[in-house]
Amino acid sequence: MANPFLDDNERLMPPQEYEARLRRAMPEWQTNYTSDDYVDYTWHAPTVRLLTMRPRLRPPTPDYEYPAWAHNALGGLPAAINPGIFLGAKAIAATFLDLLTEPPLLKQAQDEFGDRTGGGIGGTQWVAPLLPKDFKPPVDLRWPEYVQTSRGEEWWIPTPAIGSGAGETL
Repeated sequence: MANPFLDDNERLMPPQEYEARLRRAMPEWQTNYTSDDYVDYTWHAPTVRLLTMRPRLRPPTPDYEYPAWAHNALGGLPAAINPGIFLGAKAIAATFLDLLTEPPLLKQAQDEFGDRTGGGIGGTQWVAPLLPKDFKPPVDLRWPEYVQTSRGEEWWIPTPAIGSGAGETL
């Protein structure tokens, strides 16, 4: 095809329209989308969530549906995802510049955070982080290493540090 991507991949979509599309696929009781951690960190800092395009292929005929792996494979193809990533980076940079150069905009964001949390950190609507302050994240976890054994090539995960809470018997 001359243009293999859906038309929606090449236009800006208002946030309300995108939200409505997501909600069509979610049960009514569900308030947040995916297992992303944005629902947690947005309670702890003023936040803007920016979603960039992840390409979808245009079906060759109206009744054709690509297998799920095709969408997943496009997520690892730089030529398909880099334009959205770079556009997102530009939008983030422009937002920072706006917040630095437009004090009323910064105040509006701070006020929204204060209203939503009932006064900011420790406010009446504040939801504290779920992990204890002394939690030690398992940052020493490594990628699997591929090793040669008598059985052939295998992968092996190095043991994390003792006390990290990552892998030792509780």
